[in-house]
Amino acid sequence: MILERKDIEKIIPQRHPFVFIDCLCSADDEGFQSEFAVRPENIFVENNLLTEPALIENIAQTCAAGFGYLGSRSEGKPRIGYIGAISRLSVHHLPVTGSVIKTTVTVLHKLDSIFLVRGENECDGKKLIDCEMKIALA
Repeated sequence: MILERKDIEKIIPQRHPFVFIDCLCSADDEGFQSEFAVRPENIFVENNLLTEPALIENIAQTCAAGFGYLGSRSEGKPRIGYIGAISRLSVHHLPVTGSVIKTTVTVLHKLDSIFLVRGENECDGKKLIDCEMKIALA
């Protein structure tokens, strides 16, 4: 584990109650991994399930944490990214409260400070959602 929950807000722009990752497990030029526990008090829990917007945001925040961590190591401060587009989104399952989501982001292409990434999250061996995002780093 690279960063725990108490350190996540130092490298991502989101703040409580809109933080959807608990730890950054790994980060390198090829991609990032994070984990997130679904809590009943989460603002996107409905009928004991975490809804799609939170799963998309979980992928986006995994990107933010990964790029932020790499930027803080190489440039001394986190780099801020902006989502340019979300495409190829597929929803497979929604996780129940109490479960832990594992998210993987893979960098597919890079052009200067614009990245095409593929994100997917899973829980208990089931794929939750997968998508591609275009991220522009400031």
